[in-house]
Amino acid sequence: MQATTAIQSGILLAVALVLILAAIEDVRTRRISNRLSIIILALFTANAMTGIVSGQDILAVAIWPLVVGISVFAVGLALFAAGLMGGGDVKLLAAVALFAGPKLGLSLVLYVTALGGLVALALLLWNRVRSNTGLNAGPNANKVPYGVAIAGGGLWVCFTQISVLSN
Repeated sequence: MQATTAIQSGILLAVALVLILAAIEDVRTRRISNRLSIIILALFTANAMTGIVSGQDILAVAIWPLVVGISVFAVGLALFAAGLMGGGDVKLLAAVALFAGPKLGLSLVLYVTALGGLVALALLLWNRVRSNTGLNAGPNANKVPYGVAIAGGGLWVCFTQISVLSN
């Protein structure tokens, strides 16, 4: 069981790294590459397979997390269709929701929503400072890099799950 814990903790650390890269990319370009969401999806698959092979309950490590991820994706798709959320944000959040599962899924969404509000406020303040100093605003200056909020919520999920694995 120690090997399983080490492998799953390593997978969660890899997810954390991918989330940091997604946040950086979103701040720089206001886009989140599909590759990053696919990497997290692949890491989820590896995590679930590791759990199943080691005797963990398939419902707990694979089925219910998939239900949560698909549900988050469906809601995100509606938000995307309404123009309220970017496609990369939807895919990244759904991928992170796989690791949150039913126990942390709602908290993830609440954390991401709160962090998203803080990111939007910070962007608003930054744009005000920039306009007062004469700094040139780029074409994406008013787009909220929601990947930062998703990464923040995702990092919370990763480190919460590592803590659970360690006990």
